[in-house]
Amino acid sequence: MRPKTVYWIRLLSFALLTLYALAISGYAWFHANAAIRPAQHEICCGSPQDFLAEYEPVTIMTEDGVQLFGWYIQSQNEATVILLHGYGGDRISMLAHAEMLFSNGYGVLIYDQRASGESEGNMRSWGWQDVTDVRAILDFLQEHMDGKAGRIGVLGCSTGAEIAIGAGAQFQDIQAVVADGAFFATARDTLPPYDVADWAGWPFYPLFLKVIEWKSGISAPMPLSEAVAQIAPRSLFLIAAGEDGYEQLRAQQYYERAGKPKEYWIVEKAPHCGGPNVQPLEYENRVIDFFDRALLPLDE
Repeated sequence: MRPKTVYWIRLLSFALLTLYALAISGYAWFHANAAIRPAQHEICCGSPQDFLAEYEPVTIMTEDGVQLFGWYIQSQNEATVILLHGYGGDRISMLAHAEMLFSNGYGVLIYDQRASGESEGNMRSWGWQDVTDVRAILDFLQEHMDGKAGRIGVLGCSTGAEIAIGAGAQFQDIQAVVADGAFFATARDTLPPYDVADWAGWPFYPLFLKVIEWKSGISAPMPLSEAVAQIAPRSLFLIAAGEDGYEQLRAQQYYERAGKPKEYWIVEKAPHCGGPNVQPLEYENRVIDFFDRALLPLDE
């Protein structure tokens, strides 16, 4: 090959690599800044009253003084489940789960995560700080469950599933974890990449998460792939959408690294967190059966 041709090939390669690095960096910067922006808004058009549940509005203070607003439905079977919504959402998105649990006798605590819905907070952190906030929720339940605070489960969707896994690993009060649609909390959770496109764009993940860490001032938690192993011997139920191969890869990865008892279900034909809509009866049967075995005495 002629020296001049080699020169132009090298120059073009350098230019393409430079453009790739700039594109990935800019994309990560833009999305990280959007991810930490508050998602506060008025709660509208729904409440536990829609399914005839008696409930009380609650305000729960986190350890750093942030007020979280939600609803509390008292238990009829001495067990309660904390519900955790997806990123940028609010408690309304988990009302179908609340109705499912209430109709089967469970207490429910459903709330807006910090800087989301009506809760206070000036910044989101990819769910990282929300894991710590679950401690305040558990303290509230310990005061309101008449000595039955050992019968607490958590169910989260999307980022709420990631928070549920992190909280289950960190807080022994939680006896059962349902994680529906967990993706990743750290760059290590994104390995191995899912497909060729994911391989090509993989540098986005560590850059995106590092910008969030820097801008929010919150350190990234332990990887979900490590956290799942710390839930055992308490119960873990992982759920993945049948129409999302990436989600299934991550759920399978977490399932393999978790200790027993553990369960894994792919909801056929369901999009991300779409199980309650696509297969409502099967979803309810599986989730309630899981919580019954994990939280209720054998004679109930």
